[in-house]
Amino acid sequence: MKTTTHILLIVILGFITRSTLSAQDAPTSPPSLPGRIAYVGPDQNIYSLNMDADEMHPLTTDGSRSRVYQWPTWATDGRLAYFLSDRSGEMIVTEVFVSEDGNNAGNLVYTGENELFNYAYWAPQNCADSERCRDLAVLLSSEAAGGLFVELIRDGLDEPLSHLAGVGGPFYFSWSPDGSRMIWQRNTRELAIYDVMGDSLEVLPLSPGLFQTPDWSPVDDRLLVGLRNGENETNDLAIVANGESQILAAQLRGPIAFAWSPDGNYIAYTDRGGPLMVLDAHTGETITRSPVTGILSFFWSPNSQHLAYITLATPPGSINVRVSRQPKPAAAFQDAISVAWSVLDISTGANRRYGAFFPTQDMLYMLVYFDQFAHSHRLWSPDSRYLIYAEITPSNEVSINLLDTAQPNTVPFSIASGFIGIWSFE
Repeated sequence: MKTTTHILLIVILGFITRSTLSAQDAPTSPPSLPGRIAYVGPDQNIYSLNMDADEMHPLTTDGSRSRVYQWPTWATDGRLAYFLSDRSGEMIVTEVFVSEDGNNAGNLVYTGENELFNYAYWAPQNCADSERCRDLAVLLSSEAAGGLFVELIRDGLDEPLSHLAGVGGPFYFSWSPDGSRMIWQRNTRELAIYDVMGDSLEVLPLSPGLFQTPDWSPVDDRLLVGLRNGENETNDLAIVANGESQILAAQLRGPIAFAWSPDGNYIAYTDRGGPLMVLDAHTGETITRSPVTGILSFFWSPNSQHLAYITLATPPGSINVRVSRQPKPAAAFQDAISVAWSVLDISTGANRRYGAFFPTQDMLYMLVYFDQFAHSHRLWSPDSRYLIYAEITPSNEVSINLLDTAQPNTVPFSIASGFIGIWSFE
C-alpha cells in the first residue's frame, strides 16, 4: 500500500489521535437493525453489536494506549478477525485474532515481531482442507521484509497455518470469487495471478496504468484493471478475460479507481477526481453518472442499486484544527475541512446529498484506500439501506453513526463511541 516510513507515520499519528480523545460508554441498547456491527471503541477495544438480539459483546478488554486493537474484519460466514498492535515492550508486536462467531473473544492465529499491520481481506469462500477452512490475507510491513508483504493465514484447522505469499511495495490485491486465487498489483509495474493451493505466481503480460487496486469480478473470471496507454501515457480501463482485453474507457488521465457491482453487472469508476461514472459491465455503455465532480471515495450497496460516494463538504484552502491532526496520505484530502456523503441511484440517476462530517483517523485511512477496503470492509447494511461511518464531533469525541439513505432529509444517529465501525455481510 505504501512505504514503511509512511506506514510508521500513520501508525504514530493514529496513536496520538486516539490517546487525545476521551472515552465514552458503549451503547446499552442499540437499535434493531439488520446484521452485526464490529467497532473499535475509544478504549482501544473491539466490540460487536448484534442487531437482532439487541446485544453488545466486548471481544477484548485489555486495550490501552500502548495495546491498540484495530480493524475488525468480517468474513462472509460470520467469523471476525481483528488485530493488535502492542508497543508495551521493547519491540512492536502485531497479533492476529479470529473470533469464530463475532460475539466471543478470538483465538490468536498469528504473531509478528517488529511488523506493522496495514490491511486484511478474507477469501470469499472456504478452502477444501476442512468445513471451516478459510484463508485470511494480511498485509503487513517490516524492515526485515524490505517493506510490504502478504501473510496468508489459514483459519479453521486444528492449528492455524500461515506462510509468506509475496512481497512488494505498493501491494494491492483482490480475491477470486471461489477464494482459490488472487490478482496482485505490485510495485506499480506488475499484474499477476497468485494461486493459493500451488503457492505459484503467473505474471500477466500487461502494463498496469496509474491505479491502486485491481478488481476480480465477484461472479466469474473477468478481471478489472487499469492499463497503461503507451501512445500518450494515459490509462485505459479494461476487462481482461481469456487472454483478451476489452477497453471500457480509453485515455483516462489517472489516477483511476474502479469497482464491480456485487452482482457483476455494473462497473463504477472515477478519473482524477472527476465524476463517478457507471458502465454496463458487458457492453461498456454508460448507465449514469454523478451530478458533481471531485469524487474521493465510493462504495457499492450490496444489492448493486446504489453508490455511496464522498466529496469535500467545504472548499479547499480553509483550516481546521481537528482535521489537521489527521494523517493526510493523499493529496485530495490535504486541504479537506470536512467531507459529505451522497447516494446515487443507478436505475434512475437520482442523487441525494447528506450533511458534512469530520472523519476519524481510521475512517480517513479507509476513505483514502477505499478501492481496497471496498472489497473487504462493508459500510452498507446488509439490506442496502444504512451507511455506517465514524466522525470526530465538535466536542472532540469519536462517534460511530448510521445514516438512513432511504430518507431524503435524514439526520444520522450515533450508535457507539469509536474510531471505526464495520458492518457484517449478513
